Amino acid sequence: MWKRIKNYAFYGDTDKDSYQGIKEKIENSNRTTAMVFAIVASILICVMFLLSFFMEGFAASRPVYSLGIILSLVQVALSAASKKNPWLSYVSVYMAVSVFLLYGIAIATLTRPEEQTVTFMVMLIFVPLIFVDRPIRMAFSLIFHICIFIFMAYRTKRGAVLAVDVTDAVIFGLLAIVSETVVYRAKIRGYVLENVLHMMSETDQLTGLNNRNCYERCLLEYPELYRKSVCCIYIDVNGLHELNNTKGHKAGDEMLQYIAEAVKRQFGGKDSYRIGGDEYVAFVLDETEEEVRNKLAVLKSEIAEAGYHAAIGWAHSDSKGKDFQQLIGMAEAGMYADKSDYYRSHDRRSRGRNITG
Repeated sequence: MWKRIKNYAFYGDTDKDSYQGIKEKIENSNRTTAMVFAIVASILICVMFLLSFFMEGFAASRPVYSLGIILSLVQVALSAASKKNPWLSYVSVYMAVSVFLLYGIAIATLTRPEEQTVTFMVMLIFVPLIFVDRPIRMAFSLIFHICIFIFMAYRTKRGAVLAVDVTDAVIFGLLAIVSETVVYRAKIRGYVLENVLHMMSETDQLTGLNNRNCYERCLLEYPELYRKSVCCIYIDVNGLHELNNTKGHKAGDEMLQYIAEAVKRQFGGKDSYRIGGDEYVAFVLDETEEEVRNKLAVLKSEIAEAGYHAAIGWAHSDSKGKDFQQLIGMAEAGMYADKSDYYRSHDRRSRGRNITG
């Protein structure tokens, strides 16, 4: 029971690992929303600030509008800065929430204390639903602002207006907490499902490596990912067809899985791909040729110890802006040369019998 409550409060009724998998997506969504929200808010508050010079009803709120413009512009700057500093996206979110809730508090308690509060109650319900975060964190933020409102209400309001506003703040506050928790749960679970479907579409089901779809997409990104050097390793398993024929497809699958795990151990899962039935490609970023050679030596040793063999070619570049297709072509050519050497010394008809599986 406690675990379910914890997962609901901290991870939107998912779990820690699932939430971590969508954290970047949540940050990007919040950053975009906060930016749009801040720009719109700046424009609207500027309009009200200008109206305060021409309409008597707005004049009393001019100091609040001035502060709102300043805070909204700071919000725009924070949202822009969060592109390079992801943690600022959370600062941006809670600043946006605070700007609007404090604006509602100021209107209700400083400029119109004799009237029942409407603006703050609307902001309390509406603003949190625009973003996505851990439900418990937003709940504490709302409770904090409700306490500020009640404190300011007792200092500025009197009689029935005070009683109604405090009661409304508690009721609408509870409603806001419940509604943001329910909405965040739906959004977070939606992101998790989307992430699972995306992973399935880009993950090889047999080996767990990235698949061809992922490989084709990521090729466009690699030229911008490395700083000094990049290396492409091209691997082709020898004897898969013969092993399938002599010992069955289960033995062939086990060989592919073993080699995939060996590749992942040396080059990591993020930049390793199964691009065909018996072909793998891995990229190594910002490592020296010597470091790559050492990893390749370990990889070949692990494959040989299991009684398997794979043709391996690789190409390394120390220049930025390298033509990736050319780099991959060089690695593939090296793989074919290694495969030819293997076949010259092994009878094609017997190589399947020589693989232990």
